[in-house]
Amino acid sequence: MLRINSSLVTRMLVSVAAFAVLVFLLAGGIELWRERGELTRSAHVRADAALGLSSPPIALALWNYDLATLDLLARNLVRDGAIVRVQVLADDGKALVDVSRPGFLPSKAGAPHDMPLKVAARAVPIGTLRISESFAEIDAQIEHRAMQRLPWELLKVVAIALGLLWVMHRLVTKRLLALVHDLRDLKSDDPKARLPVQAGADGSGDEIVVLSQALNRFLDARASETSLREAAEQQLREGLHERSAILGSLRDGLLALDGAMSVRYANEAAARLLGQPLDAMARRGSLAGLAAVETANGEIDLAEWLTPRLRRRESRTDRLTIQPAGAPAFEAQAQITPVSGAREVVWIVVVSDISDTMRTRAAEQARAAAEAASLAKTEFLSRMSHELRTPLNAIVGFAQSLAQDPEVQNDPNRREGVALIERAGWHLTGMISDVLDLSRIESGRLRLSLGPVDLGPLARDAMAFVAADAEREQVRCTLDIADNARWVHADPVRVEQVLVNLLSNAVKYNRPGGKVSLRAQPGTTPDTVQIVVRDTGLGMTSTQLDGLYQSFNRLGRESSGKPGAGIGLVVTRTLVSLMQGHMSVRSRPGVGSEFTVTLPVSQAPTEAVPHTADFSDSQPAEGRQRRLLYVEDDAVNALVMAALVGRRPDLTLEVCSTLAEGLAALRARPPDLLLLDMQLPDGRGLDLLNTMAADPKLRRLPVVMVSADAMDETVNAAIAAGARAYVTKPLAFDEVLRQIDAVMAGGATTLAGGL
Repeated sequence: MLRINSSLVTRMLVSVAAFAVLVFLLAGGIELWRERGELTRSAHVRADAALGLSSPPIALALWNYDLATLDLLARNLVRDGAIVRVQVLADDGKALVDVSRPGFLPSKAGAPHDMPLKVAARAVPIGTLRISESFAEIDAQIEHRAMQRLPWELLKVVAIALGLLWVMHRLVTKRLLALVHDLRDLKSDDPKARLPVQAGADGSGDEIVVLSQALNRFLDARASETSLREAAEQQLREGLHERSAILGSLRDGLLALDGAMSVRYANEAAARLLGQPLDAMARRGSLAGLAAVETANGEIDLAEWLTPRLRRRESRTDRLTIQPAGAPAFEAQAQITPVSGAREVVWIVVVSDISDTMRTRAAEQARAAAEAASLAKTEFLSRMSHELRTPLNAIVGFAQSLAQDPEVQNDPNRREGVALIERAGWHLTGMISDVLDLSRIESGRLRLSLGPVDLGPLARDAMAFVAADAEREQVRCTLDIADNARWVHADPVRVEQVLVNLLSNAVKYNRPGGKVSLRAQPGTTPDTVQIVVRDTGLGMTSTQLDGLYQSFNRLGRESSGKPGAGIGLVVTRTLVSLMQGHMSVRSRPGVGSEFTVTLPVSQAPTEAVPHTADFSDSQPAEGRQRRLLYVEDDAVNALVMAALVGRRPDLTLEVCSTLAEGLAALRARPPDLLLLDMQLPDGRGLDLLNTMAADPKLRRLPVVMVSADAMDETVNAAIAAGARAYVTKPLAFDEVLRQIDAVMAGGATTLAGGL
């Protein structure tokens, strides 16, 4: 039989019973609610059908003022079904007929609804048919079903639960109770006491057998430890008096205590640490009032702190802060060791002053942690930038190449598609830069180019960027830029980054059939413009709003299946602030969110802002052909560079895939310009720069670094090693060509190209 008086069995029984009842209530309630819903919908359908058939005759009878027919038709409607009361009202609101079902209770009916009564001879309604419905009969029917079915369902659930409980008792709890009983019967003073273990023939067993074996191994280890400790204590007792002179010379304080916690011996170090003369320590006896110990609940006496620790009769080491009555406070390590068999000494307490050690260790740990965090962050950002920018170089590079293809240029649809690919690639590069931006923001090294910005093109580009996601999520996006709110004083790249971040979040966390709107309007003051992004999505709670601008905090949406790192809004708000603006948010769960960005207004420039020059702006240099050597191990990146150089008939390109091949090619036939990647299979680009600097024939050769590593430290290292320019992947063709022309013309630049 089950032992109900066992706390484990009782808890299992109560838990299983509670769970069974909960499952029963939930399942039964859901089933009854579903049946009631079906009956209610059926009653609605029948009532609507009856009204559809009866309303024309009622209107005709009202037109003819045939009250008897009206009464008959009304009584037919309330005879059965959900309709329990029918009123026919004249056009002046007077009730001509008011019929209710016998036994009708107004409190059981829902709110009445009106149906206009019309006839063909008159354009306006001639009266109103007011209907009241009640589902009391359905509720009674559901209640009757519940009384018939639920007891049997409860009986089945309880039977299953009890069966499971019985099986668990037979397999687990019964054996655990036997194990507990055996543990209680063990004699604590018998070093040979062991638990009986019922293992299989091969010595194996289930978890309970393994637990029993582990307990026996623990008992063996404890018996061995006890034996060793007793031997050590015996040696200590035998040599205590002989070593008193040695103990007196120790820098650590030593206290020998008897069973009443009186001081039987103290060395000079203990007296010095506790601020007492040595002879006074010997005469003092009790530890009470000698020093205080700082705890989480305040200071307590040293004797009070030691009392519970000495009662355990076990060796231990604690770290604490001691405030002696006659000396400065210090960080201490107290090693407590029990002594068995001695007549006077029961405890040995060694007190060490570790204040200097703790301060030194804390400072070293803080410095090491800061250096490790900084190094890890730098390595992570560098690796992430390199690994993500490299494939983007192919996407953006070939998109730029396709844009110059005559067939693409002559086909508007293909031309727009290629343009979207290129814009999306650049924007994805910008999103990758968010992480770098966050690092630059934290270090105060983010640079902005502020000036007049036209919101119209930027907003349309941002809308085009999220259009595919919006179509996939079935979200409708609208754009409204007021004419008097087009121009703001800001950085155009960062404004588009802000708009794309807000629109992407609005689409990502929306619902099918939802809406997203972007509206620019004059601000609350004449010198500001407000950009409002509103969605009808999930919305946020007040708790989520509190953590909205915490880095890498996704507000509990990690399991939503939506991509994100939790830094977009952090960067967005900081960018807005750096552009002398501010951002606010309003949100309601289940309703949606509204982000408002306020930026300084700007006047439209008198001249149009020039667009970035295309390939035609980079004119071929006059004179002979120029040969470029590109050291790059990635074949796709080499193809991108070939497409770039192919736009200039005066340039030719040779590619090497390793540092060794590149160095050999340089020495065999020096080119006009070296294009050098930073990460190569047999070393770094900096290694080749250092080798060239030591070679008189190569040290003056112009070098342009081409890398996916956009970290400032890497750029500065390359420029310091002799590179004339540094361009980052993905490559902007026109910018790279301008850098090549400038370097070969004898100019030097330290600016990183690319995005």
